[in-house]
Amino acid sequence: MKFINTIYKRLKQKQPYRVIGKSIRNVFFPEKVDFEERQRTLFIEISSICNAKCIFCIYRFNYRSPRLLEVEEFRKIAESAVQSGYHSLNLCPLTGEIFIHPDAVPLIRLAKKAGFEHISATTNGILLYRHNLQELLQSGINQLVISFPGFTETSFAEIFGVRKFPEFIKSVSELLITHQKLDSKVMLCFAPRSYLTREQIMSSDFYKNIVSKFESNLIYLDNTIDIVDSWGGKIKSKDLVKGMKVDRSPIKSLYPLKKVYLCDRLLDVGVLANGDVRLCICRYDSTIETPMDPLFIDKLNNYSSFQELMIKNKEKINQIWADFITGNLPKICRKCPFYRPIKDVKFY
Repeated sequence: MKFINTIYKRLKQKQPYRVIGKSIRNVFFPEKVDFEERQRTLFIEISSICNAKCIFCIYRFNYRSPRLLEVEEFRKIAESAVQSGYHSLNLCPLTGEIFIHPDAVPLIRLAKKAGFEHISATTNGILLYRHNLQELLQSGINQLVISFPGFTETSFAEIFGVRKFPEFIKSVSELLITHQKLDSKVMLCFAPRSYLTREQIMSSDFYKNIVSKFESNLIYLDNTIDIVDSWGGKIKSKDLVKGMKVDRSPIKSLYPLKKVYLCDRLLDVGVLANGDVRLCICRYDSTIETPMDPLFIDKLNNYSSFQELMIKNKEKINQIWADFITGNLPKICRKCPFYRPIKDVKFY
């Protein structure tokens, strides 16, 4: 079984096997999900500002306005969401860096106080050293995913587009030391977005001399992702470095049937840093923050609570789902290779 899984993982990273496999899955083998559980997870973006210029990200096209979510605004959202039945919080931004927010750690504590049972966040790790890492690890956060291009200055500059490797190394070192000192139970996942293989990353001096000494069931290095999304065609192969590829969009339905299974990502509801509430908190195009955004639900400041917004917009969400199922996909979804089909949709 282990051998078969290894072969399967390797095939997923190779074209055309990857796009063929996904196309077959999309048309014939949708996944079953726990709707009630998925609808108890909320995404909140506290910063739309990033301190990197990753070659695989649409952030560098400047489609969004820079914004930090205010503390009081975050508190109201968190408390209202918990009252609505949400119990998990994901602080992964649509595009941005969570620790640019000077109150990132206090906001996590607020979320825990509001009643969220599980809190996770994603960061590029550059600014961690500017925050109180002991307070971060004791804030109530359960998992921190550190997206990075490799433990070398060259890969960092090539892929993240900034020369901030010394800050990253300082942050990671202090985080690992503090984690050990506290005997912390927070899970730290190092998630490579790189042309470097996992083995090459493990052979770097920083990994061998520092990271490897702290690895455990709570601190681990994930598999490398070298095939990236095109963001609806905006990211081209020429934008990437050798060894990284733009993913191909697989078939989503068989013409002329046009029936499309709903995408798993359209179950995700997120509050953006500017107060917009939107379905799918992982992809957007130039229509973001305009009335043209097909996944926009409404502005939170038009309602007294997050709960009220969701109740009054159930039909709008149902319509977006229904249109998708009948083949009327938003433009950004048509070319998305990250599509994940699900069956037995339960409308609001």
